[in-house]
Amino acid sequence: MAKNLTPKKIVTKKHIAKKQREERQTRLILIIAIVIGVLIVGLVGYGLVDQLIVRPAKTVAKVGDQKITVSEFESQVQYARVQMIYQMQTYYQYYQIFGSDYGSSYLSAAQSLAYQLASTETLGSGILDDMIDDILIREAAEEYGVTISKEEVDEAVYAAFGFYPNGTPSPTTTATTVATPTYSNDMLTLVPSTSTPTATEPPTETPEVTATSSEEAVDPTDEATAEETSEAGTPTPEESPTITLTPTITSTPTPFTTEVYGQDVKEFNDNFKLYDYSYDDLWKIHETDLLRQKMVEIITADMIPVHEEVWARHILVETEEEALVVIQELEDGADWNQLALKHSLDDSNNKNGGDLGWFTYETMIEAFSAAAFSLEPGEISDPVETYYGYHIIQLIGKREVQTSETDFQTEKSNAFDTWLAERRDARDDIVIVENWADYVSDTPALPATYQELFLGY
Repeated sequence: MAKNLTPKKIVTKKHIAKKQREERQTRLILIIAIVIGVLIVGLVGYGLVDQLIVRPAKTVAKVGDQKITVSEFESQVQYARVQMIYQMQTYYQYYQIFGSDYGSSYLSAAQSLAYQLASTETLGSGILDDMIDDILIREAAEEYGVTISKEEVDEAVYAAFGFYPNGTPSPTTTATTVATPTYSNDMLTLVPSTSTPTATEPPTETPEVTATSSEEAVDPTDEATAEETSEAGTPTPEESPTITLTPTITSTPTPFTTEVYGQDVKEFNDNFKLYDYSYDDLWKIHETDLLRQKMVEIITADMIPVHEEVWARHILVETEEEALVVIQELEDGADWNQLALKHSLDDSNNKNGGDLGWFTYETMIEAFSAAAFSLEPGEISDPVETYYGYHIIQLIGKREVQTSETDFQTEKSNAFDTWLAERRDARDDIVIVENWADYVSDTPALPATYQELFLGY
């Protein structure tokens, strides 16, 4: 039986050329696909590398050889924003609790924080300045030989978490000497006392008790009987022992255990991991803060908690010509109190001779205080121009007063800030990159509820 034979396909040059052309097209498509794939992977990879490696390592500012990187800057901004949002929400809750009558200050504070959060560049500028100052403080501490031990920082961080392994510290108070009014003869000559207390005359008649319709007159005999009955029914010892309770000071128990503290630290790290902020960053903040505190004490070591006050009175007029006329009248022997009542525009005190009492330099505006503090007791100033008009000032007295602990700490902080600013101005190696604002994070964002409530959009 004959086999079925398949006719042999004849391959021509045309078929070969077509096949080669198709193979070339396939290879070209494959190459293009590979190139596009490589480009896409490259772009994605570059983006990831830029975001995760290159961008965080970029420099935002330099202080000498010290660099502040984008990563450090962003984490500080984000941490600050978290704290500010939490504080804003707390203030607003206080406002809701106390209402508009007593909580308006909380509402204002919450609104102020909302505006700061919305002004990202302003907020970032302040944080960047603080980071530069931190480097300067660390450099200064090294120069002065100031160090902070790990134990000191740990204790500060523990306190931030409310963890006191050695017991809760007892609050301490600092006594402040209060100035009492002591008047010299010169003061009393310039401002004689006019308010002399008058002795109260004793009553000339014995008041008579009259019963009202709802009360019955009490017979003294009945009272006596009641007392006798009471004494007879309830024996009273001649002497009752007095029990004196002496408080026993015991250590306050620590509410947190080490285990709970560890849980709090883990929770902190988990909550702030999103913002690239960790417990180590918090530890470093407390370390810098402790360095600052020690540097404040060194720089302000010569300061004493005493400030000068003056006692003065004034006559306020509208023009310099009027002031010169008043001064001439005083030189001619006119009575100060009468001139104050006649000429002074200050209705708050012109009826008592323009007496301003004791005040500090910061109490009054600069021009007024500069003149008042330059006078000697009894001396009268030339006309002093201020926003209100022209003042004729007479100094009654000067004294030094103990500064309160709170005010003294504020003065020391201000003095240190001035010292630090001068130190910074003297440096020529502090550089902030031009595009630093591009790296100011707006994360986390101001919650929409508060944005609409405080900002109106």
